Formats: sequence, C-alpha cells, structure tokens
Amino acid sequence: MSTFPVTAAPHSHSRRPFLSSLSRVLLVILLGIAALLAGVLGYGYFIAHSALPQLDGRLQVNGPTAPITVTRDGHGVPTIEAASLPDVFFAQGYVTAQDRLWQMDVMRRFGAGELSEILGDGLVKHDREQRILGLRAAAEKSLQGATLRDRTYFEAYAAGVNAFIETHRDRLPIEFRILKYAPKTWLAEDSIVIANQMVKDLNYHYFEEALAREKILAKLGRN
Repeated sequence: MSTFPVTAAPHSHSRRPFLSSLSRVLLVILLGIAALLAGVLGYGYFIAHSALPQLDGRLQVNGPTAPITVTRDGHGVPTIEAASLPDVFFAQGYVTAQDRLWQMDVMRRFGAGELSEILGDGLVKHDREQRILGLRAAAEKSLQGATLRDRTYFEAYAAGVNAFIETHRDRLPIEFRILKYAPKTWLAEDSIVIANQMVKDLNYHYFEEALAREKILAKLGRN
C-alpha cells in the first residue's frame, strides 16, 4: 500500500495581515501627499493674497502733510481727497504701487533699457536699443528743466511709490518673488521715462515695418 505526502493548502486569511499592512502604508503615503499638496496650495494662496492692496481701515505712512482719504468704488477705482496737490500725488503714487507695482517696474525698465537684468540675456538687444535712444537721459534733462511745481509733484509721486515699497518688502507682488529680485527706489525721473516710452510707442510704433519697406525698395527699386 503506497502512501503519499499530503501538504495542506495555506488558508487565504494568512495573507490578510500583509494586505492590511500594505493598505495602511498606502493610506499614510496618500495622506502625506495630500497634506503636502494642501501646504503648497496654502502657501501659494498666502503669497498671492498677502500682496493684494489694503482696501479698508487706516494706514500710518510717513510723507503726507495732512490726512488723506482714499475711497474705492465697486470696480476698485480710487478717489483721493487730500489737503494739497503734493499730497494727492503722494497718494496716487502709493495707490498705483498698491495695484500695479510690478507692472510699473517693468515699464520703467522697458523704457530705460534695463529688462535683461531681471529677464535674461534674450533682452540685451532691446536694452541696447533703448539705451542708444537715451530715454532715461532725456527724462533726467526734462526733470532738470521742469518748474519747481512740477518737480515737486513728480517727487511727491515717487515718495508715495517708495512709501509702499518700504512698508511691503515682505509682501511684494508675486512676480518679484518668482523672479527673486526687489524693486529699486522709484525716482522722479522714472515716471518721465515711462511717459517718453509712451510717446515713442505712439509715434514710432511701426518703424520696423517702415525700415523693412525701405530695404526692399533699395534692393528692388520702385519700378
């Protein structure tokens, strides 16, 4: 009579502790990923929200000679009430910086030929062209020839911008944080640089097309 060894098949419940442990590990990993994602989103929201302008309450700012009231309508457009025009310009500088500081910085850099400092070598050609045009030098000359009243207004506006920069260095618009730089002090001439660039854009916006046509005519002739 022959005998055969008999091996008992493992019961399925022997795998349950392993599967239960694996499930717990996966759950911990998923919870960790969710917590990390929530932290990143929360930090991003804090960074973006902290740079928004203060629309309510009171601010203590050095510069104005008397209290200033700024009222915004439903679209966020400000109305400024002040005791003097220099204070109006100060508040205008502050409020504009509240809303558009990075745009302001890029506009003055674009006009003065200083964009490659923050956006890379790809803009060196543009900066060279702008410096050859000398919009900043022209702005300095214009400011020197301006009346005392006008210089006072330009300087008051610049003081308002700088008051915002100095009190918000830890809450700058997100663009500054992404590009890892801080705005320089706003100069009275910076506002004129932007104005000069606007004049250039309105009068010579199509100069490249005009130069291209001249090159074609010089090569092919008018006949």
